[in-house]
Amino acid sequence: MENIENLKVLQSMAKDFTILFVEDSKALQKQVVLFLGKFFKEVYVASDGVEGLELYKKHKPDLILTDLTMPRMNGHDMIREIKKLDADVEIIILSAHSDPDTLMTSFHIGVSDFIQKPITAPKMITVCLKVLLNIKRKKEQIEELVKNNIDLENDDILNFIYEGNLEFDLINYYRGVPIINSGKILKLDENEVIIKTTFNQLMAIKYENVTTIDCPEVSENVFCKVKFIDLDSYSVKLEKQKVFFPNSKHNNLAMVEPDEFFRATLVQHNYETKIRVSKISTKEIIFKINDNAVSLSKHENLKIVLDIDNEIIQFDSTIFKIDEKNDYFIVTAFIKHSEDIEKKLEKYIYKRETELIEEFKNSYLHN
Repeated sequence: MENIENLKVLQSMAKDFTILFVEDSKALQKQVVLFLGKFFKEVYVASDGVEGLELYKKHKPDLILTDLTMPRMNGHDMIREIKKLDADVEIIILSAHSDPDTLMTSFHIGVSDFIQKPITAPKMITVCLKVLLNIKRKKEQIEELVKNNIDLENDDILNFIYEGNLEFDLINYYRGVPIINSGKILKLDENEVIIKTTFNQLMAIKYENVTTIDCPEVSENVFCKVKFIDLDSYSVKLEKQKVFFPNSKHNNLAMVEPDEFFRATLVQHNYETKIRVSKISTKEIIFKINDNAVSLSKHENLKIVLDIDNEIIQFDSTIFKIDEKNDYFIVTAFIKHSEDIEKKLEKYIYKRETELIEEFKNSYLHN
């Protein structure tokens, strides 16, 4: 009886929502798409994480249903990238694996719910309905904010923070290392905002010449340019800029700038060329290449060899993004590696974060 009632509610509710289904099994794709198509306004289908990420960027579906074990990019890596774009998107995973490590990783990176394979219709209905109800609740909360003039334009957000005396953080980055401290609005008018914060944060703001206001009471962040820093009063005068939905960058894996001794080589079809790595995490690498003998394409698999503190680390990677400049390319690639390689990268990144924090202190806090 409960399943019949849930089915009726899902039929009524899902018609206003879109869903992205990511699964590499063609047989399961066909079965699940046929089922979802009976309920949802639109069903987008991808066969792996790379394709799923592209479809998400293109269509911005309300809900994502994804497998974990897939070629090119697995479900967890795809989820991490999507959460950078929209931290609030609801995601359900499908997996034959229900071990504690898989579940812990899934929920840690922001998964909403879990359906264990083999899939049954009652389980699919129950979980989808539960997540859709949560999406509906969040939309109603936003509508209520709009109704009460507490919404979306940066004037409204900053007024809401100022008048409510709400707590918020200022977010900056020093060469990939997040610097986050609390702030308090001292003055607010139509052109600018003056905020009191810590000396450390002021130095980080000075380094970037911008900052981001992040208040947990509202769903958007406000990005601001700096007009003037007053070290005597521990305050900064900001020019109000634009509102954006937070990408939760500071909640994701650390991505740091390597040190000057960091060496990297790209291997393509037995051809080797040096690359300059600008940022690296345990999951992603961004590098610059200006070798005309190398022709790169999106989704191409490459081998990258790192020389870190005289230790050789090599791994496969998949190109996700290529930005063409005047005489070089900036390439973003996802890292594929074993647990052993991941631990080695984690060790280097932790060490590098520590170095950069000390560098920041020595350069900006001790002068």
